[in-house]
Amino acid sequence: MPLLIAGEQRTNARHLQRLVKQGKLRRIHPGIYTDDLTQPIEAIVRRELYALCAAIARGAIISHRSALENKPTPGGSFFLTGAYRREISLPGTTLRITKGSGPLDSDIKIPTFAGDAFVSSQARALLENLQPSRGDPAERRTLGAAQVEQWLDRFIARNAASPVKRLRDTAREIAEPLGLSTEFKQLDSTIGAMLGTRTARLTAPAARARAAQRPYDSSRVDLFSALAEALTLEPLQVAPVDLPADQQLQAFVETYFSNYIEGTEFEIEEAHEIVVKGRPVKYREDDSHDILGTYKAILQSKQSPVIPESADTFVSQLKEWNSQVIESRRDKNPGEFKTEPNRVGSTWFVDPDMVLGTLLKGYEFIMRAETPANRSALTMFVVAEVHPFTDGNGRTGRVAMNQFLTHAGLTRVIIPTVYRDDYLSALNAMSSNAHPVPLLRMFARAARFSRWLDMSSKANCFAALTRSHATANPNEARLTFDDGQRSSLDKTGTSYQ
Repeated sequence: MPLLIAGEQRTNARHLQRLVKQGKLRRIHPGIYTDDLTQPIEAIVRRELYALCAAIARGAIISHRSALENKPTPGGSFFLTGAYRREISLPGTTLRITKGSGPLDSDIKIPTFAGDAFVSSQARALLENLQPSRGDPAERRTLGAAQVEQWLDRFIARNAASPVKRLRDTAREIAEPLGLSTEFKQLDSTIGAMLGTRTARLTAPAARARAAQRPYDSSRVDLFSALAEALTLEPLQVAPVDLPADQQLQAFVETYFSNYIEGTEFEIEEAHEIVVKGRPVKYREDDSHDILGTYKAILQSKQSPVIPESADTFVSQLKEWNSQVIESRRDKNPGEFKTEPNRVGSTWFVDPDMVLGTLLKGYEFIMRAETPANRSALTMFVVAEVHPFTDGNGRTGRVAMNQFLTHAGLTRVIIPTVYRDDYLSALNAMSSNAHPVPLLRMFARAARFSRWLDMSSKANCFAALTRSHATANPNEARLTFDDGQRSSLDKTGTSYQ
């Protein structure tokens, strides 16, 4: 058993005390023991915290920040409200009970083997956390207005308007009995502003964005920030462009692989015929138009690269390129943001109502990056993570990625078929685990490969693609090339890494 409670019988209490002396039990609190002799006692306390509250703080309710965070503060404080003020010290955790109203009918009851524990309802906890308090923000009893706003933003993002209105109605009903009428007025104004029905002064950036009808996915913005920080510490290196390269050939190779990654599969000679003749393959008209549309977008971004000087320009560029790469897929609404959630496997992308706001936040990180290569990598990840369109997101993101490189006179990055799994797993490592290292390594290797490719002629290029296994299935081969085979210097004599 994780916890043993002595109860009121002295014989039982003495028996448990003897077991402690014999090393068979450990004491957590007077009258409360554990037979777990291996786990750190502080970890046991945290694991059994609700049962401990039920046993030694009867009649009190877990409240304020603890009701929303469901854990002690970094310093070990866990907050409750009860009939009188007191503190109870446990290994690694201190129960801090303030005087106030006990559980209401609307509060949450959690049965434990030691009795019922009570937790403030969401409505009550929000009111409690708007109460004034002093001290270290990480340790004080209340979260404060900014974090309440952040909590509400996440709640609205998950549940839309109706549940938050019901939450507000509950808060209205309980505010007066709890003596929190002033806090309810603040909560009411905050919710109204975030739903766009009134104006109020908001503190949290996410709440202000929602009030401005441009809500964003804060978890994705955290990922953008983490990647931007990693790129600042380890800037990417991309070689200058190979000036003698055949520009149309380069655009075709980029087109071919960008489509192949997304499932538009042609033999490379067949795809080249589509581009050269501008004529779709019979019975595969839509797939052929994907090749032609992507080729058109890539050529445009190569011939007239325009750095987006505003967020609106950035969004307009993405829409324009998407309208080109899937121009024949009219059922996919080319160039228009998605209206339904989308996913790949079990990974859901940004909700439709947060697409614009999240792209705008992503643009901020992109333009703050110090180098074109870093901007390029951030652009690729932002578009992949938001997935703003119904289809063509990967191709659109890679066009946007490479425009930054072209504008700076750097080599455009190509992701060959054989490198597809590395590309996708690197994106997933960043998306699912906020682990940027695989993404940085993948991008750097793809950039070196792209500069290594001999684009002086179709024959030389296709031979290099064969030699490097670039067109092979990822399960059957690996990308192989010698960085020094052509030279460690580009045509201008500038060393690249």
